[in-house]
Amino acid sequence: MIFPTIARNMLGIMGFPLTLWNLSMNRKNKVNPPGQIIKTSMSEVHAIVTGEGPVTVILEAGYSSISIDWCYVQPEISKVARVISYDRGNYGWSKTKRKTMTSLDSVEEIRDVLSQLKIKPPYILVGHSFGGLSMRLFASMYPDEVIGLVLEDAAHENQYVLSQENRKRIKNFRRLMTAGYVTSLVGIPRMFKQRIGRRFLAKEYDESLNYIGYTLGAYKTAYQEYVDSVTSAQQLVTSKPLRKDLRVVVISAKNQPEGWKKNQLLFTDLTNNTEVIEADTGHSVHLENPKIVIDSILKLINQDVQTEK
Repeated sequence: MIFPTIARNMLGIMGFPLTLWNLSMNRKNKVNPPGQIIKTSMSEVHAIVTGEGPVTVILEAGYSSISIDWCYVQPEISKVARVISYDRGNYGWSKTKRKTMTSLDSVEEIRDVLSQLKIKPPYILVGHSFGGLSMRLFASMYPDEVIGLVLEDAAHENQYVLSQENRKRIKNFRRLMTAGYVTSLVGIPRMFKQRIGRRFLAKEYDESLNYIGYTLGAYKTAYQEYVDSVTSAQQLVTSKPLRKDLRVVVISAKNQPEGWKKNQLLFTDLTNNTEVIEADTGHSVHLENPKIVIDSILKLINQDVQTEK
């Protein structure tokens, strides 16, 4: 990351008027966080914690996404359980001193948050897209604390392994992320309205997205997270298999490329208790048809209640 950072800073100096304009726009558009800031040993993590119950549901957003991505899901689940969504790295309202952005970093971060909040297991983990990697790693590392796992159109490690099939796609996307990071200080992405984050969110979040989607930290984390994606994939490859009796729900979107769909099939036998749901949506099921995700989580919660009885 050294050379892209040097290039970003040099460009910032050369285009100083643009740098001032971009930084002033960040200050002008600043929006207060909807959740709380939790200080850990490495970070200041923005987390939205709602609801109460015997189970804690952890919501992990996808690549370049944040806590408010779960704006349709979290309120419903909060009626019966405690729910946590948070911003990784420097996404959203979080700030971190971490030098890497791997799936293991994400697991360590959420573990620190749980410790600070004194929230104990059992946990139900929900991971969308890239977030599915860290939630699977969490379940692998702490099998006795996890009672359920929802993988919502989750990325498989094969998506990021440097195979002959993946090299061109990874190289092209990395070039795009590098360009976004290098030009972020002078505000080029802002000029072309290329903000970090997803679409489909409720209108009430437009002001927040217009702020957090253009912060320097957002572009930095998006770049670093993708650079480290090969490492994240390897962390999953070398992780222990999931507990065979773990309840898993795999939600796969129909409207995806064939290569992605092929990798989704690899999730069908993660455990002996894996259910597969095919969603007639695009990649962001939790935003396009949130009921599918909500019902899947509630089913796991209800199953746990029945088990306790």
